[in-house]
Amino acid sequence: MRLRSVSISRYKNLRDFSLDFEGEEFIDIFVGKNGCGKSNFLEALIEMFDHLYTFGAGNAGPGFDYTLIWETKGTRIELGWRDGQLSITGKVRQKIGRTPLPANVIVYYSGQNETVAELIDRYQASYRSKVRKSNVAELPRFIGIGPDYKALLLALMLMMPEDTRARQFLCTKLGIEGVGSTTWLKLRRPSKGIVHQSRQYDPFADYELFWGVQGVAREFLDQLLGCITGDFTPGSLYARDSDTYRLDIDVEKFRETFANTPADEVFCQFNALRALGMIENVSIPVRLGGEVEVTSRAFSDGQFQSIYLFAISELFKNRECVTLLDEPDAFLHPEWQYDFLSQVLQISEEAARTNHILMSSHSASTIAAQVETRLRVFEVNDRKVTPAQKEKSEIIGSLSAGLISFSEAEAQLSIHHALESTQGPVVFTEGVTDAVILEVAWGKLYGALPRPFEIQDTFGCGFLGALLREESIYNDHPNRQFFGLFDFDEAYNNWNSNNTDFVQQDVARGLVRRKQNHPGFFILLPVPPDLSIRAQVINPKNGEHYRERSALPIELLFHDAPGLEEHFCDDQSRPGNIRKLHCKKTKFARKVVPTIDAAHFECFRPVFEFIEAQINAEVAVGQP
Repeated sequence: MRLRSVSISRYKNLRDFSLDFEGEEFIDIFVGKNGCGKSNFLEALIEMFDHLYTFGAGNAGPGFDYTLIWETKGTRIELGWRDGQLSITGKVRQKIGRTPLPANVIVYYSGQNETVAELIDRYQASYRSKVRKSNVAELPRFIGIGPDYKALLLALMLMMPEDTRARQFLCTKLGIEGVGSTTWLKLRRPSKGIVHQSRQYDPFADYELFWGVQGVAREFLDQLLGCITGDFTPGSLYARDSDTYRLDIDVEKFRETFANTPADEVFCQFNALRALGMIENVSIPVRLGGEVEVTSRAFSDGQFQSIYLFAISELFKNRECVTLLDEPDAFLHPEWQYDFLSQVLQISEEAARTNHILMSSHSASTIAAQVETRLRVFEVNDRKVTPAQKEKSEIIGSLSAGLISFSEAEAQLSIHHALESTQGPVVFTEGVTDAVILEVAWGKLYGALPRPFEIQDTFGCGFLGALLREESIYNDHPNRQFFGLFDFDEAYNNWNSNNTDFVQQDVARGLVRRKQNHPGFFILLPVPPDLSIRAQVINPKNGEHYRERSALPIELLFHDAPGLEEHFCDDQSRPGNIRKLHCKKTKFARKVVPTIDAAHFECFRPVFEFIEAQINAEVAVGQP
């Protein structure tokens, strides 16, 4: 499913507005300052699809003329609304008929856009009425996903079979090593207008169980009753003082019961309960690194916000969908904003074919990520909003009022200039502070002994990984060796590159991979056996490392050095008592690291020894 063109006659500040979507990108990003029309565009799309989904005789329309063109399964479809008449592929029609529409429009809204929230509430109210009055078992056309969906969606994904890709993705990103055997679901009396709000219902009377709810909601609840652990009676499930039911659902029984039910249909059943206002709480215990146990509700909105889209897209990968994201990165930490697009782009190939994502943002941090996407800038000129395509560096400068500058071309040019002005092997680091620490480490361990390699900082682990994978660096600088030093944390994914082979597999000395057919080495920080926070990387039970869920940036190699206690603290954003640096990296590297005793730099010796061994081996090969 791909939108191909949208034209709007007039909606708020959008006048004679049109936008094309040629190409096969499954995500389009709209950027611009507040008030430039980004959110208005998404609102207008919701109004258009609402009009099409509810189209019938006498339908007054959304209040503006529009044209929508999309492509599905190789067929191009054009729908137009002008002067109160609907046309399909140029022909006036009285009904939508069998014209294929997107199965669902998924809308993320943070609560800041009241118009979007009202549009979704309007549609959900209609769906709620259908759930109450009939046996409707389909998802509503519009699926509004806000922060209040977090607990339900996460619990549902964790109850999916363990080999479900979206479930594996969530566990990896949230650091979940194990999931409890029971999920508890707390139900409250349905919303006003669905059941009597003051009447006493007898839970032992079958027709009054769950406050007398019938239809598809009751059928689903009966299925969940079959998944409850242990012996129970309707009365034992009901708490009269709080007027709630609690169902302790056995995860294995749940998987067996719904083994032949598609994931989107299971979500549909839960969504029906939610539409009736019946879900008060849902949670499942999980185990994190270091045997820390919490409930699924312990994760912050920010942690889940940056990855929920993957789960939604996987759930609906068999449906033709349009997903609208209204500033989903608005409340993320800048570092999480930078990673947001990378995580979105890990959506499965199937989901990418069926789901077209449209996202608005005004975050320079998000746009600065080294991810290929189609960017449009919404600008207001002469009171008219126009979309334009510009260079990424220009967009970032505009969004940040010049406070942030970024250009991949400039970054590449900077590295190229550094290489042209040096000779011999080069050790690249993720950033400036890493380079400073590495220079100090050499001096502490080897004193005035000349260093047989240059040290050059780059622009993050993503840039470093891409640099060492790029063929041109080896072609432009033949007979030179290049080494990249990566932190043992989320940078693992950039270290663990394709077309590389292991050349060292000792975690204590640093895992090392080599680019096939080239002198490019990817080095992961060593994990000293006596490091007190070693469990942030190595599972003490089986000795295996946590891959990208590890938490060992270079500064934490000094965690046990005496007198530095004030520079480290618990990371409150991550469960499991994970330690982190408690001050600015620049200050720590330049002011604190040089004062540390040489004994605490021994962890770097294996890295230097490996580099020297490779350099000496290359020299030996080149000798006559």
